[in-house]
Amino acid sequence: MDSGEIHILRAWGEVPSLAGATHSAILACVERLLTRDNPADRVLLIANEHGERSAAALGLCTPLIVPPAAVRMPGVRDGLRRLLARFERPARLIGWDDELRDRVRSLAASAWDSPVIAEDGRISDALPRRVPSGDRDSIRASLGLPVTEHVLILASDPPDALSAHDFIRACALVALVGRDVTAIVPRQAPEMERAKATLRNTGIPLKLLTCEAPIWTLLPCADAVVVDVLEGSMPRSTPAHSKRWLAATCAGLGIPVVWSETERFGIDRVDRWVLQSRSRLAVHVARAINEHLLATGGETLVPTSARREVIA
Repeated sequence: MDSGEIHILRAWGEVPSLAGATHSAILACVERLLTRDNPADRVLLIANEHGERSAAALGLCTPLIVPPAAVRMPGVRDGLRRLLARFERPARLIGWDDELRDRVRSLAASAWDSPVIAEDGRISDALPRRVPSGDRDSIRASLGLPVTEHVLILASDPPDALSAHDFIRACALVALVGRDVTAIVPRQAPEMERAKATLRNTGIPLKLLTCEAPIWTLLPCADAVVVDVLEGSMPRSTPAHSKRWLAATCAGLGIPVVWSETERFGIDRVDRWVLQSRSRLAVHVARAINEHLLATGGETLVPTSARREVIA
């Protein structure tokens, strides 16, 4: 067993100055820790109260918490170096977000008497083994949704990566063919008020729910999940690592995921749950969902190989 790894994450917060690791990166970090099962591994989480709660909901237990204010203070690099120097020299120093990537490399070269290996934890072909706790019916019951409702989820990661309004345009095109649709989006998704105004002004029979917890925790209740949608000129996108992790999680749950990329995973158990859309446009996202619901009679299929490893 090696001398352990130190993982440094900056949890996503509710304001731009607290941008950090995506939820998928935190999930991947948890997977790595569970796979290694090395008591010498440690986690340094830079987070406010909201980020700490989100990380805990994703399964990141008992990290060392550092408040974001420390990151914004002058000389923070030296502060982090002094903090890391209290730990025994690890085998590797692992970073999980762009914000801290260069700093992790610098710390790996200077925090101890001799340099250690620095890695970006997101560069991995590993697929998720865990799926969220809770099943379709129990989550829907907690949200007050009937089992017959068509639930569509915007898996925006980080939560402000995709527009609520762009997603609502796609969901409206699913509802307009006569389906009872509920759209679930992260509460922090941009253009939320515009999305609500569109529903009020058009009278489209569509429910809109916002989610405070990480959207990953609600995936089991979905009939389809959207990881990318764009309508308009505002450039928005979900990071490639997040799209891959969320799509693979949906496949493990047996939930279709709308995927606009031309290249798939090349893994049959994942690719079979991909709904290929012609583009990221709302009309093409809606068409992929409508074709799936028409082909399945609105039923969500559950693969016999679905993994049920859950957060306790």
